[in-house]
Amino acid sequence: DGDNHVSTVNQSGENNEAEVIQDDTNQASSVDQSGDGNYTQVDQSGDNNDSTVDQSGNDNDAYVAQDGTNNNSGVDQSGDENYADVLQTGDNQASSVDQSGDGNSAYVSQADADNESNVDQSGNDNLADVAQTATNNDSDVDQSGNGNEAYVTQVNDLNNSQVNQSGDGNLATVDQDRGNQSTVDQSGNNNTADVIQIGNVVGTNVGNESTILQSGDLNAATVNQDDDSVSNVDQQGDLNLATVDQTGFSGTDANESNVLQLGDGNIADVTQNGNLNLSNITQRFGNEAFVRQSGTDNESNVDQGDSNFADVEQSGDRNLSNVNQHHATFESDSNEAYVLQTGNDNVSNINQDGSIPNGLSLDNVASVEQSGDWNVANVTQDDFNEANVLQTGLGTSANPNVVNINQWNDSDLANAEQHGGEGNLINIDQEACCSSGGGTFNSATAIQAGSFNTTTIVQLP
Repeated sequence: DGDNHVSTVNQSGENNEAEVIQDDTNQASSVDQSGDGNYTQVDQSGDNNDSTVDQSGNDNDAYVAQDGTNNNSGVDQSGDENYADVLQTGDNQASSVDQSGDGNSAYVSQADADNESNVDQSGNDNLADVAQTATNNDSDVDQSGNGNEAYVTQVNDLNNSQVNQSGDGNLATVDQDRGNQSTVDQSGNNNTADVIQIGNVVGTNVGNESTILQSGDLNAATVNQDDDSVSNVDQQGDLNLATVDQTGFSGTDANESNVLQLGDGNIADVTQNGNLNLSNITQRFGNEAFVRQSGTDNESNVDQGDSNFADVEQSGDRNLSNVNQHHATFESDSNEAYVLQTGNDNVSNINQDGSIPNGLSLDNVASVEQSGDWNVANVTQDDFNEANVLQTGLGTSANPNVVNINQWNDSDLANAEQHGGEGNLINIDQEACCSSGGGTFNSATAIQAGSFNTTTIVQLP
């Protein structure tokens, strides 16, 4: 029914079926079936909608429903046994489905206005499901591997999603609300990526950015963030797990998290509930790192070698924690580091380092706990060492609390505690460098309570 419709059906194959229904005005439909056993159904209502279906393969099904104005849909099925379902309501929607592989399924739903979806399935047995509401959303799904699944949901406005699955058996789920950017690239096999992004509902509606790269196998990455946050996850090894949660703060969070997993069996869990936080985690060969930051301007950097474990928790303002556990030239195995900082302007650096010429660094443990303001703790270790630092209380702006522990060579143990008071300083140095056969089985303990205390312990045989 209606006026000025154009419908073209060309069937050169066998056992093909095409059904076209056009209502209202100025609808255009083209169906070309050169393969065998294909089915097409086109239903157009509204004004100036355009649908093109080309089925050169066999046993394909295409369903196109357009209700609105100036919508455009293109379905190209050159493979066999593919399924495409496109639903467009609203105005100025654009959808493209290209299925050159076999046994693929594509579902596209577009509502409101000015959304664009592109689905390219050149592999086999893939599934793509794209749902777009509101305006100016963009989704691209490219499945050149086999047996992949991609689910993209975009609500509100100005979201962009790119999913590239060139490996096999991967799963990608993207859920975006307002002004977000997401990229998922799965070139490995049997990986899982889950992205949830909620944009800022006030002001300029600035959204989030998430990038997940999975070139290894059997990796899992989950990103949940809101309000102008950035997350980058790169999993190049196998059996890695990365979880990033950057939510929980009311306002513009502007947090950034970077996770790089090069080895196998790594676990990274980052939670940043404040705003303006930065977290960087690099893992090699089966490491675990947990970072939780609440407050403003906190920064945590974790760089690990073999079989290391790091747990960093920062609450307050402008805390900085660096944990560095090396491998190869800086040999370091089976190390553990714990850092807990509560208060303002705390700094903790832990480096468990077996750099040449000091040899390997094995089985080190370092724990730093700082509560209060103006505290600084530095720990550097080599070979079978353990260091514990506890600082409680306030320093002064001129004389902050400081603990430095430097241990080289073998089997050293150092404990330093500063309770209350202000301006305390402890330095423990056990065999500072490089003397052969010395500095073994040393133990040092220093406890300070009061004001303006100074303790220095150096043990050299």
